[in-house]
Amino acid sequence: MNRVECRADAPLDWKSLEQYWPRPDRDWRQWLCEPGSLTRKLQRLSGGEFCVQVVGEGWCRPDAIALRPNFSNSLLRQQMWSRQVLLLGRGTPWVAAHTLIPRSSLRGSLRSLKDINNKPLGAFLFRQRQLRRERFEVARSEEGCWGRRSLFFIGRRPVLVAEFFLPSMIEYARQHASGAGMMPPGRPDR
Repeated sequence: MNRVECRADAPLDWKSLEQYWPRPDRDWRQWLCEPGSLTRKLQRLSGGEFCVQVVGEGWCRPDAIALRPNFSNSLLRQQMWSRQVLLLGRGTPWVAAHTLIPRSSLRGSLRSLKDINNKPLGAFLFRQRQLRRERFEVARSEEGCWGRRSLFFIGRRPVLVAEFFLPSMIEYARQHASGAGMMPPGRPDR
């Protein structure tokens, strides 16, 4: 999948799932609408064989037009920390994810987000007491992959996360649907 299309600021037709017609099939929807930690769900699906591969990170000025619904004008004028990763299950890329964090959000406990390297972002976010998540926006890439993005707030500090589900993950989930909720004994569920 094209790395430009896998960005939270990709110029795609981002809108609520209800606004799409035709809607994605049930297999895609169950991932697009998952309200909990995607990290946990992928760890379960992979039987604990899950890892994060950093594709790129650094400061950027994202596409302000694509982000206008998510950030105020003052935040859009800031540099943002950009982190692009692949989430791998059983050694195969399953999800292409992109995070954008305004410079002003990288204070206090969020300062460490610049240095999480190959650790899953979800493990950090879902441990935060003041976590609030806005509703999902979804989009379909030119290659036909569905993605979602949502704005997290930790206190008042926003973090935008986009996740694009790759066909390899959807196919694996279809084949292993009955065991998707199981983790092998002794494996941590973070």
